Amino acid sequence: RQAGSSGDDGAVEVTHQKLQGGRTCAKTRAGSPSQPSSKTGVIIAMGRWLMVSLVGITMLVGCGGGVNRAPTGALSIRILFPPQRVIPPETQRVRVKVSGEGLTEPVEKIAERPSPEGGEVTVVFTDLPVGSKTVTANAEDRYGTRRAIGSAETTVVGGKTTTVTVELNLTNLASVIGRLVNARTGEPAVGVTVKVGERQATSGNDGFFAVTDVPEGQGQLEFSSNDYRGYTKPVTVIVPLTDLGEILLLPQQLQTPPSTPPL
Repeated sequence: RQAGSSGDDGAVEVTHQKLQGGRTCAKTRAGSPSQPSSKTGVIIAMGRWLMVSLVGITMLVGCGGGVNRAPTGALSIRILFPPQRVIPPETQRVRVKVSGEGLTEPVEKIAERPSPEGGEVTVVFTDLPVGSKTVTANAEDRYGTRRAIGSAETTVVGGKTTTVTVELNLTNLASVIGRLVNARTGEPAVGVTVKVGERQATSGNDGFFAVTDVPEGQGQLEFSSNDYRGYTKPVTVIVPLTDLGEILLLPQQLQTPPSTPPL
């Protein structure tokens, strides 16, 4: 029997026993527990840190990620086209807006008119902050003029759907449309500002313009542009649509304006 050497830490003792036939058998005996090396200590510490981190993440996920999410609710908005008030058939869409507490800016949806006869249409908003809200509904024509409007006040309750009804009423607003043409070339007059009272629009690439939400009655029609001579003239606005047709504008290059602006 021959004693083997053990390490400095005394962790293992190795002995050799001679057997028959000249063979030897090595046996080991555990000694006292060894102290971990510095590298082993780092690994153990990292393992413990990882375990604690995983437990913390699990707890956070189980609690909704630790985010204190504000309660929200929903609004179901019924838009009514009253039969006693004939809403013009050209109002093909309803623009619905919600504003109020908890909203930095209004949220908006557009619904189609239920039928030419009117009826009702329902618009639903979800995930709205709780608190008081203002609902507005505008039935618009193809140009964007509000032909009928309505509004209501309500309150959003957390975890619930609140139903509110908005009844539309006719307005005295009209769309003023036309097409501007270069009097010299016959080409469309593009980028011209058209004003009717406090409302204005800009002519497009085809020279067409549509000034919306213009009150009916007498007003002033004004044209202004860096490329064309501007002028004003009186106009009579008729609900629902005032079509001015084709309007000729003189380019700025023409030094002598006509005595009467071409219309």
